[in-house]
Amino acid sequence: MRIVEQTPDRLVLEIRPVALMVLCVGLFLLFFVLGFGMRLFLPAIAGLMGMSDMGLSALPRAPGMNLLGYASVIPLLVGVFLIKTRRLSFDRPSGKVTVVSRGVLGRNEAAYPLADLQGASLAASRSGNSGTTYRAVMHFSGMTGQVPVTPYSTSGPGPSRTVEAINGWLGPRMTGLSDLTGDQTAAVAAALEKLGVKLPR
Repeated sequence: MRIVEQTPDRLVLEIRPVALMVLCVGLFLLFFVLGFGMRLFLPAIAGLMGMSDMGLSALPRAPGMNLLGYASVIPLLVGVFLIKTRRLSFDRPSGKVTVVSRGVLGRNEAAYPLADLQGASLAASRSGNSGTTYRAVMHFSGMTGQVPVTPYSTSGPGPSRTVEAINGWLGPRMTGLSDLTGDQTAAVAAALEKLGVKLPR
């Protein structure tokens, strides 16, 4: 996660999953080479070294090796459909939260009302082998509900840094304001702003 812009009126975050891109490309190449490359490269390398192929040319014809080669398309599809650069823009003057996704298949954009944004939190996902991973989730009031920042969970500090950046820019939320009148709410907001606490509008 990278903070592109941060002012009292505007916050722009960019999430570029470089590590996940490298992992998908690496898995694609590994499965492809193990599945199909052995038949193409190992006998040729053995021939160049003046050795007999020692049955290597027959090994990749086993069904399991071919299936491994065909499985290389799975990380490639994950890379095409799931891995996207996401830019989150929080803009107080326009009152909008904009999420723009760019990937191999094009660009998508979604907008939400900033007034409905209650904050962000971490959502945990646990699997038996890889442990616990996390993703950032934005919470909106009304019909919008929860909006995940990414469709996948990851390890590392990225999701928690995203949550901290969003909540830090929003500032503290006042609880119980629904019980106050308009004049009381304005008085509380004015008192907090005198103390240096800027509340989201």
